[in-house]
Amino acid sequence: GHSSPELFNEVVVVTISRLHEFNSQALANMVWAYASIDHFSFELFNKIEKVALSRLHEFNSREIINMVWAYAKVGYSSPELFDKFAKLALPRLHEFSSRDIANTVWAHAAIDHSAPELFNKIAEVALHRLHEFNSQSISNTLWAYSASNCVSNIEFSSHPRVLHLVVSLFNMFNEEELCQLHQWNLWGREVLGENLLPMDLSEHCLTVFSSVETLPSKLHHDVVCKLHEIGVPLREKVPLKTGYSIDILLNYHGKNIAVEVNGPSRYIGQSQKQSGTTRLKHRQIGNLENFKIVSLPFWEWDNITSNDGEIVSQKQTEYLKQLLT
Repeated sequence: GHSSPELFNEVVVVTISRLHEFNSQALANMVWAYASIDHFSFELFNKIEKVALSRLHEFNSREIINMVWAYAKVGYSSPELFDKFAKLALPRLHEFSSRDIANTVWAHAAIDHSAPELFNKIAEVALHRLHEFNSQSISNTLWAYSASNCVSNIEFSSHPRVLHLVVSLFNMFNEEELCQLHQWNLWGREVLGENLLPMDLSEHCLTVFSSVETLPSKLHHDVVCKLHEIGVPLREKVPLKTGYSIDILLNYHGKNIAVEVNGPSRYIGQSQKQSGTTRLKHRQIGNLENFKIVSLPFWEWDNITSNDGEIVSQKQTEYLKQLLT
């Protein structure tokens, strides 16, 4: 992510020994800087989390926003910190810019942290300030509400003024933002039974979303090889009508099963909790494609170990049969 990882690791050691000298701004700036260059140090974020929780009263709105964004960006889930910051943010939302609003809801949705009271209040505030939102802010916000699936999402995300803003900005959305809009459009089909965008814009978003390619991982390759070995008919990277693709679609004992081979990137940081992006995909496929999705977590496959290769192969076979049953 950057050219001096060794330097940043050395800074972590020095910083941790002197955190008692940091004010709230310095704490927020530190995690923001590391998250901005995708340099994650569990020890640093863990220590700053503990310090921040003991000094919550010191944080202003800007520092709260930078903290939650940084922790979500690196995939560090801190339910207590997010809950406390949400309470602090509620009476201060008038101080938030449209970008601040977008970053706040995105952060909560990215790590799948439920904050219904905050989302409800932000929806109320955002509706009155839509004229401040640019393409990035509105796409991030709509994606977050779609992923979180809050009750307030129904009124906010389908509001005529929101739809008008999206249509008026449509030519300004980049590829990533169009993909977010596609998932928001799918949310409309999930909850309201219809697309939110006009047909031509819906089709354009679908085309962009469907064209995003991901390369199969070694884990994916190993699982497919083992399934072939035990004689299971399957297809890989199967495109669906929603624009999503299934890692592996197979038939086992007469049942069609969609298998998602979930590597580390589909989880929050170093945890075993699925990211907001992963959960959104599985939810929308389940609701709109009527597939039963079976998740194969990477750590379960990695835990199948032995010094004897034949024993490993046998355990992998047993694991897959149990997973698919």
